[in-house]
Amino acid sequence: MRMSGLPRLVLLHAGGGFVVAAVFVAAILLTDPGGLGSLLLAAPEGPWPALLLWLFSGLTFATALGATALAPPPPERPRGVLVPPEQRRGAPVPLPVRARRPRR
Repeated sequence: MRMSGLPRLVLLHAGGGFVVAAVFVAAILLTDPGGLGSLLLAAPEGPWPALLLWLFSGLTFATALGATALAPPPPERPRGVLVPPEQRRGAPVPLPVRARRPRR
């Protein structure tokens, strides 16, 4: 049975997020930054701290992947075409200013 649409998209990105999290936790365990890898490996609770790090990192990475997949694309504008100043957002507005005498 083949899934389609949003459930498939969500599951694919969730799986991708947990794969990225596994690579992330493996990198922490192998590189041992600041002694964190050895602390996780020598924890008296066993593998639970590393598994929890993987779980919550996986949730974070899966959410980031899903959000980037569902984000709307940027508006299209032909490259090399200049937008007239009156159509730009935040176009410069001239302000009257009094000039001071130069300091010496």
